[in-house]
Amino acid sequence: MSPLRVVVADDHTLVRQSVVKALAQADGVDVVAEASDGMGALEAVRAAAPDLLVLDIAMPGRDGFSTAREVRRRSPGVRILFLSMHDDDASLRHVLALDAEGFVSKSAPVDELLEAVRRVGAGHRYLSTDVAARASTLTAHRDDGPPSLTAREREVLRLLAQGLRPGEIASTLELSVKTVKNHLTAVYQKLGVDTGAQAVAEAYRRGLVTPRA
Repeated sequence: MSPLRVVVADDHTLVRQSVVKALAQADGVDVVAEASDGMGALEAVRAAAPDLLVLDIAMPGRDGFSTAREVRRRSPGVRILFLSMHDDDASLRHVLALDAEGFVSKSAPVDELLEAVRRVGAGHRYLSTDVAARASTLTAHRDDGPPSLTAREREVLRLLAQGLRPGEIASTLELSVKTVKNHLTAVYQKLGVDTGAQAVAEAYRRGLVTPRA
């Protein structure tokens, strides 16, 4: 049987090197590339054609959620296992919304990461034991109904999804930066998220914005 081909993406060098070392010592696993940010992860997936991408959430530039969406679009056969310290409910909702094959908390022992890689690599799904119960609750109770965003809030969200920063959104819509930030705060509250990256992920999940080609 061919080894499981894995790409590891994490912006923290020590974490990434530790994960790569642990996986390299595991039977049946071949780490074919590593990356320190989202764009690097996309390039590594394109060049190495892995079976599995082990992906951090919080990375500079393109975060893990945005990277995962793009991997789904470009390379739908690649399985995605998130490895992150961000195991709050909002982040977990986005992991579930992206239909990722797995999530492991960085607080988990190495043995659990290896088990997750093996399970996901074999075509199964895996959630860390400390988040699995919460995931069931979130799935059962999540609200998928359309939020009551105003037309202006939808405009701001659309531009945020295009990668514009608050200052750039303000210039585009001829608003003050303070006004844009107030709109963003309202959007976050209505979507039940805490950050711009989470807002964009939730907006894609609910169909509030459409990915650009």
